[in-house]
Amino acid sequence: MRGPSVPLLIIGVLLLAACQPTVGLSPRIRPLADVSVETEPLIADEAGRPLVPSALEGRAVFERICAQCHGVEGVGDGPLAKFLKAPQKNPFTDTMRLLGLQVKGADLPSRPANFHNLVQMRLNSPFSMYETITLGRAHTAMPAFGPRPAYGANRGSPILTDAQRWNVLFYEWTFATSPQTLALGRSLYEGRTLPVTVEGLGQIRTTCAGCHGARGDGRGGEFSQVIGRNLWGWNLGQGVGIFADRDFMAKRKPTELYARIADGHGLMPGYKQQLTVDEIWALVDYLWTFGYIYTPPRGQQP
Repeated sequence: MRGPSVPLLIIGVLLLAACQPTVGLSPRIRPLADVSVETEPLIADEAGRPLVPSALEGRAVFERICAQCHGVEGVGDGPLAKFLKAPQKNPFTDTMRLLGLQVKGADLPSRPANFHNLVQMRLNSPFSMYETITLGRAHTAMPAFGPRPAYGANRGSPILTDAQRWNVLFYEWTFATSPQTLALGRSLYEGRTLPVTVEGLGQIRTTCAGCHGARGDGRGGEFSQVIGRNLWGWNLGQGVGIFADRDFMAKRKPTELYARIADGHGLMPGYKQQLTVDEIWALVDYLWTFGYIYTPPRGQQP
């Protein structure tokens, strides 16, 4: 039996490439919902009780389980990293399968995530990381640490509780920032006055905390009471501008928050002319600390 011709092989490779997922490069960002609409707490323990994730408690889980692959410092260089394989993921064998040929090929290496990779982390949301830890990731070495793995993923051992999974992902979150960056973000949030237009008052200058509250709960000074009626429901105690709403923040990507600060939205003006890129990112990093208990990774000085 003759093998497939060269032109047929080329057509098969092109078909396989055409089926690969693509990433849109449009600068437009999907608008955020105005209020959190979860009927049950998203960040919760097994009993459904709301949970405030702790990076310190997550560190204990990370160093005991996750560091074997991701490394103690979270850069993807754990002792098992070089042995990890991505099962059922080989472009050559996939191409041959399209042509009706079953051939053997080695599994490709599966590199653990590097949590210091700012591009990767800023395009993730805490909830997407929670899903990966819970369900695993198909066709990679990342197992599921929840009770039921996703299709094609392995189950990790041991199974982690809901609280452990939330804690450990927020510890992983800390690798993408530093105590110095958070200190800058806090000083900007509490101390830098910026222009904002308030109904009935015109343009005034106030701090981020003056509108969003020193605790990120949307209850700042007198200006927040005026602005808040137009941006979020006081009776709900949740929504845009309330960073202490953990369930709302868990589904946000850092890039979304950056765009809001830089470009503005509704009554929220854009501040890309008043703040540098690094200052905006410092603010974004600081906003997350309203939703979890921050502890720097081991080796970082607070």
